[in-house]
Amino acid sequence: MKRLALLLCLLLAYSAPGFAKVPACMDKKERLEFNESQVLTWRDLMEKKFTARAFIKGVIVRIMEDRQKHVHFEVDLDADLSTNEDRIEVIYNTKFGPLPENRSGDELIACGDFVADPYSPFKAVIHWLHVSPKKSAHDDGYLAINGVVTGLIDSKSGQ
Repeated sequence: MKRLALLLCLLLAYSAPGFAKVPACMDKKERLEFNESQVLTWRDLMEKKFTARAFIKGVIVRIMEDRQKHVHFEVDLDADLSTNEDRIEVIYNTKFGPLPENRSGDELIACGDFVADPYSPFKAVIHWLHVSPKKSAHDDGYLAINGVVTGLIDSKSGQ
């Protein structure tokens, strides 16, 4: 049933004009709007390990690292690359689908979980950018680079 709901989101719910390939980002049963400013507020004010649902659009600054099938991106949330106070770390697990081609300057959209993380160079990360592998109550997430969506492949079933 959850997979059917995700497919319906893919077919019916779009995030914004010009992003027709990007599904809705859900938090429980509510559709999220882009919340970059809220993400930056959480990063600056919340205690470590605080979690919440995030839906961001930004620009890839660089790939920070690629280890153990997790790719870490540095993402600028206001597209002004001359400042760095509005950057966040986005982590994608490649077990849930291959990454689209990407380079610095590309648009990145992430739907996933925000975590205040004092060990991140940006004090916060967004992760869980994929389907929920245990079909639990956890909302699915995804990553889109230049409108190409990934993260919707169940790592166990391959679908």
